[in-house]
Amino acid sequence: MSDTKLSIQSSVFWNTAGSVFYLGCQWLLTVLVVKLSGVDAAGFLTLSMSVCNIWYCIAVYGMRNFQVSDTKDEFTNGSYIYSRLLTCGAAFAGCLIYTLLMPYGILQKLCILLYFLYKTSEALYDVYAGIFQKQWRLDYAGKSMLLRGILSLGSFCLLLKWTDNICLAVGGMALLCLISVLLYDISAARKLTDIRLDTRFPEVKALLIKCLPLMIYTLFSSSIASIPRLFMERLLPDGNYWLGIYGTVATPTLIIQMGATYVFNPFVTLFAERYHEKDRKGFLSAFLKCFLSVIVIAVAGILGGKLLGVWGLNLLYGQEVAAHSYLLIPLILCTVLTAFAWFLCGVLTAIREFRGLIIGNLAAVIVSCILSPILEYTLGLQSAAYGMQGASLALGLATLIEIIVLFFFMLRNIRRQFS
Repeated sequence: MSDTKLSIQSSVFWNTAGSVFYLGCQWLLTVLVVKLSGVDAAGFLTLSMSVCNIWYCIAVYGMRNFQVSDTKDEFTNGSYIYSRLLTCGAAFAGCLIYTLLMPYGILQKLCILLYFLYKTSEALYDVYAGIFQKQWRLDYAGKSMLLRGILSLGSFCLLLKWTDNICLAVGGMALLCLISVLLYDISAARKLTDIRLDTRFPEVKALLIKCLPLMIYTLFSSSIASIPRLFMERLLPDGNYWLGIYGTVATPTLIIQMGATYVFNPFVTLFAERYHEKDRKGFLSAFLKCFLSVIVIAVAGILGGKLLGVWGLNLLYGQEVAAHSYLLIPLILCTVLTAFAWFLCGVLTAIREFRGLIIGNLAAVIVSCILSPILEYTLGLQSAAYGMQGASLALGLATLIEIIVLFFFMLRNIRRQFS
């Protein structure tokens, strides 16, 4: 085992490089599914993502930020790993029951379940990435994402081209990514520290209880964006097709959201250290740097969408999707708001303000549940275009409410801690 650490700058560089590459591969995947198999296949993929993102929150249990900010080693690495195996199993069981009960078609159900196996590989990677981050060896995390990006995109596209079967393509991608975690991430983590499973029931129970608020918050957080899409598939005539259009247009905007996330995620550990050391200047300095980074990424995304949106959609997807370019700017604004919300969630996790996390995200879920059917159905009576814009409007308003609540709780804790 080695305890050699990289500098913060090197860790951030490797993490950002790997994350951007992996995100780019995921984005290309949603581009190429349209080109290789059409909008209907994109609808299958979008539905699978919307359903599985909710159950994925149970699998990861909101534990990553808690894990990397556990600077006093309250829990062992083995406890984090073992608890992740338990949460992944519970999440798959829940996803299976939900999918079987919902009135989806056979192919839709199969695609959802196979896609969740792929999300399981991400959940397993996530716990080992937390170990890399605590050791300031995010070069391992970056290289892992480079590897999984190549495997996921390559296998998906080759299988879809050869078979024209979205389920086989998703299943092959899931299998290779699971193998990647087993062969690379576990081996890399073992070089750094002790990762033997800690199956002591009291230890794991205490960890799961402590992180339960985080799981609830991440479940709510993921549901905010998924709820409008799930209503769309049910409420709009030919909902799977329109969901495919909406999800396809939305995919490029995720670069803004995830790009911002990959910039500020490595700072979560730093926020926790500065906060508990009562280093007001250091905490606010780190906050300002992250905030400005998110601003820069957001402005670049909005300008890019305004100047190149129609051209880019036409180039990537063709006229069928580009005809709906009116969806792009509202979706970019939604992703910008989501990036800010995720940033504040990371800060509140670092300072252990779990009540604020739950209240903020629950408020957004309630708003999304109320507004999504109202706006999508009412506007959808005029046209599917208006119905899709109703989904973006519901998401934007819900996320704005979330930001206001999260910011309030953050300010209140800062004033108490640094008074």
